[in-house]
Amino acid sequence: MTEVPLEFTLQSMLPTSGAIEDSAIGWVLYDTEFVVRDLNPAAGAVFGVTRESFLGRRISELPWTAYSESGEEFTDELRPSMRSLRTAQSVVNQTIRLIVNGGSSRWISLSTHPVSVDGAVCAVATSYVDVTESVVARDQLNVMIDIGRLSREAESRDAYLTGLCQSLVSVGDFALAVITSGTANQTQVIASAGLDVEFRHVLAQEDPRLMHGEGFAGKALRTGTTQVLNDLLSDPLAAAWRGHMEPLHLRSAIAVPFPADGGDLLLSIYSKIDHHFNETVVAAITEMIAEILQGLAHVETTEQLRRTFSGTLAALAAASEVRDPYTAGHQRNVGRLGAAIARQLGLDESLTTLIEQAGAVHDIGKISIPAEILTRPGRLSDIEFEMMKYHTVVGNDILAKAELPWPIPEVALQHHERLNGSGYPQGLYGDDIIVPARIIAVADVVEAMAHHRPYRAAPGLERALDEIAKGAGTIYDAAVATACRDVFDEGFQFLEADPLQSTMGVGTHAP
Repeated sequence: MTEVPLEFTLQSMLPTSGAIEDSAIGWVLYDTEFVVRDLNPAAGAVFGVTRESFLGRRISELPWTAYSESGEEFTDELRPSMRSLRTAQSVVNQTIRLIVNGGSSRWISLSTHPVSVDGAVCAVATSYVDVTESVVARDQLNVMIDIGRLSREAESRDAYLTGLCQSLVSVGDFALAVITSGTANQTQVIASAGLDVEFRHVLAQEDPRLMHGEGFAGKALRTGTTQVLNDLLSDPLAAAWRGHMEPLHLRSAIAVPFPADGGDLLLSIYSKIDHHFNETVVAAITEMIAEILQGLAHVETTEQLRRTFSGTLAALAAASEVRDPYTAGHQRNVGRLGAAIARQLGLDESLTTLIEQAGAVHDIGKISIPAEILTRPGRLSDIEFEMMKYHTVVGNDILAKAELPWPIPEVALQHHERLNGSGYPQGLYGDDIIVPARIIAVADVVEAMAHHRPYRAAPGLERALDEIAKGAGTIYDAAVATACRDVFDEGFQFLEADPLQSTMGVGTHAP
């Protein structure tokens, strides 16, 4: 590489770039020894320094620390300007984080441009644009979007809070996120992500100062105000934690208390970057808390509805089993097996849950069948059999009027349909039968054949699986039949029969 002439300046080396001195973009010129040879006023504004304090200093001596977007500190070899000098290649629009001017944190988009004289690189001109607001807004938006997804998908309050911590780490790019409940003097971790294993180890150290409110988290809970520590290695509020935080390379943190049903919660977020939590980031997190509270309220309402829904299904299942005591537990076993088959097939977990719930009430229509038919041993007459078949239609009507979600009513209607059209009540063929009903159809047959009935001894599980395999592709869905065999090969077991089954001596004639 060629030494840069002493008279070289940004303006002389970039003559086509316009008035460098008046540019809103910060420019710095480094020579081949990585020494600053020139900078414009905009660069001084970006870094919060004077031109004189920069000139003549090596890049490694400048008063900033550079981090990648993933939070790793740049080594000299990885600094974009140094890479350009070594390779004679430009680096365009790389976003980095700088801790500058005594600790202020900023996101910078930079581009490096090697400058050549007589074909040899003699300097590199680097442009700097402060993009802090746009980066924070982007990360905030991405976390907000993820929080919205969590509020729709989380099945419980704990799942929502755990997902929130995971989102802050994976989407918001923080090192550790922890949610605790309790008081300033006694807290309990209820969700965490990132360096959570190491953090829980810290909590197990039994340092009384950590556990009795002397730290910044305790102060946040005690005062109900947000606490920001942008230098964990020197702030007095972090004194009790310093010995634990330094080995984890945690350098800044924020603790935000917020109200929730059952008591206040505390969200603590940690970063490996000094002074991460500037005014822009704190404002974004404060706005995020409002979204979290809305999501939490939605999840808790949904969870309450889900509990009510589950209770309704349990009551419906119990109603049918009261009139059919011999097969108490049959529907529950069918639902469990149906869910296991659905997971084996790779179906979505929410649909798998609905299939299990559908199995638990698939025979609800039998409450319309006279008790003497349900509990009398022996074969049914043709008329009685037609009455029994009608339980599928009644089940669909009951579940549909209860406005239960798809596919629960449809499963009750179709679980006796067969691929070749030989089933009932509609004689559906092939794809006209919904997949959840095909799954419950197989689970229903296997469960029924695996257990005793008063009019026959139990053929047994192996006979049941052979029966399903024999009808695979013609009577039963082939993929479902294979998945059913697989779940038993992997150890699936039915729940034990209700004790009533061994004492009642009566049963159904489920066709």
